Amino acid sequence: MISRDEEYAESGFTLLEIMLVIVIMAVTSMMVAPSYFSAVSVSVEDEGKRLAQVLRLASEEATLSGDAFRVRFRQHSYQFQSVDQKGVWQSLQESPYQQHKLAKGIQIIEIRPSTPLTEQVEKQDKHAEPVLADIELAPEGIRKIANIILGEDPDGGQPLTILLRPGPGGIAVKKDDSTS
Repeated sequence: MISRDEEYAESGFTLLEIMLVIVIMAVTSMMVAPSYFSAVSVSVEDEGKRLAQVLRLASEEATLSGDAFRVRFRQHSYQFQSVDQKGVWQSLQESPYQQHKLAKGIQIIEIRPSTPLTEQVEKQDKHAEPVLADIELAPEGIRKIANIILGEDPDGGQPLTILLRPGPGGIAVKKDDSTS
């Protein structure tokens, strides 16, 4: 016959086992939650702030390294480029400069002033979006004033403008009342 103490000793989980399961669940949820929430709640403001931060970083890196960067803008994405040893612009693949696709429903509405592209843009893929503009970040700083206007498609919400100006603090984010 089994005594009462032996019966209770063999059933259930120990405190250590329960705590181990809780720790595993907490670690798993910490890894999954950020990617879930960031994919769900990206706004025009989030995309604008991200672009402004990467532009600032590229501008600072251009100044420190002495090498120019260029940003190629399309309606739903942008890509940073640098000049290789042969003098040809090459797309950067390392983070944070690799091609960035804007979140669903967000687009680059316009880049002002609209300047003609400096070179013929090759279409690598017949389904690729046309290039809106190329903006160069030179070692001596921003050369041309530009406004990059982001918004929701189609015409939803308040647009956001990223201002590019020569001099210190030349990259700023501004909420627009209108795109006119």
